[in-house]
This record gives sequence, structure tokens and C-alpha cells, in this order.
Amino acid sequence: MRTCLGFRLPGLGLGSLLFFGLVMGCNKSDEGMTARLLEANSKNVACQKELAEAKATRDNLKKQLAMAMANPTKLQLTDPEIIELIADARKARGAGPEFGQGDLNPKEASAIVMRGAPALQGCYERALKRNAGLQMRAGLGVTLDITVKPVGAVDTVDISPSVDAEMTKCMKATISRWKFPTFTGNAVTIEQKLTLTPKT
Repeated sequence: MRTCLGFRLPGLGLGSLLFFGLVMGCNKSDEGMTARLLEANSKNVACQKELAEAKATRDNLKKQLAMAMANPTKLQLTDPEIIELIADARKARGAGPEFGQGDLNPKEASAIVMRGAPALQGCYERALKRNAGLQMRAGLGVTLDITVKPVGAVDTVDISPSVDAEMTKCMKATISRWKFPTFTGNAVTIEQKLTLTPKT
């Protein structure tokens, strides 16, 4: 059976004894324990990382909730799961809305924006041909703020960032022709993020 040996340096006091391990070879059970300890340590580090990410996500959700409560007429339509949850919650409490009844249905509104996205891509592609600055980018992320009137017509459109005046003008003209379902209440502003990338 192999063992781990050590020796004591001569000339050192009792309170200052140093032991150096001469690894002549530790037995297999020690090697297994070391491997398990390293694995457990790796899992612990991974758990700490996941916990930090979960806390960051929670803090971000708290901010989004505060923003939504401060400005309830502005719908954040960037996460399909949230859109589905909002629609389900409205149905569960009996407040609808079914299509064309009550407040603007976020799921329907998001679907209309996504159906219109190819036309916005066209505006971007035309801008790429004449704007060298856009050509240097791998893509462009834009945020659309679309205010919709209860009759379903687009009232105003804000696009940020505005990196090309002609592209922004083209996108606003395109969005202004979109038709949303009718709803009751006040005008609603939809916020939608899109990422435009050059066609390969």
C-alpha cells in the first residue's frame, strides 16, 4: 500500500515546524476524494454564478415592473413569454380583451409589428447601399415606439437610434400605414425592439 510521506526541517522551533509533503504516491481513495472535492468546488462556483445571474434578472424585472406601473399605457413587447403571460392574465380575470374589444391586445400588436418587419428590413437594405457608416456595422438594433389610437390607426412613430435620416423616414412612413385592431380606452404606445442585419 502506498502512503504519503513527509519530513521536518531541522533547526526550527516547535512553534515553527514546517512539513513538506513528499508525494511518493497517495493511495487511490485519496485521489478519488480529491477529484470529488474539485468537482464539488466547480459545482459551487457554477451555482454562485447562476445565483448572481438570477439576482440580476430579478432586479431587472423589478425595474420593468416599476416602469410599467408608472406608465401603464406603454406596453413592453420585447419578450414573447411576457406577451403570452399578459394575454393569459387578462383572460383569467375576465377583462379580455378579445380581438377588437377592450385594451389593445399585446400579442396581436406584436404579431402585426413582426409581420411588418420585412418592410422595415427593406428600408434598412436601401440605406446600406448609400450609407458607408451602416456598411461598417454588423447589424443595427432599433427601438420602435408606436402610438396606436383606439380606432387601430397609427398616431405617431418614434425610432431610435436614428442613424440614417432617409431610413428613419422610410420606416416611419411604412409603420404609419399599419392597421391594428380597434380597442377601447386611450391611445397606447407599443415599444418593440428589432435587430436588422444585412442579407448575406
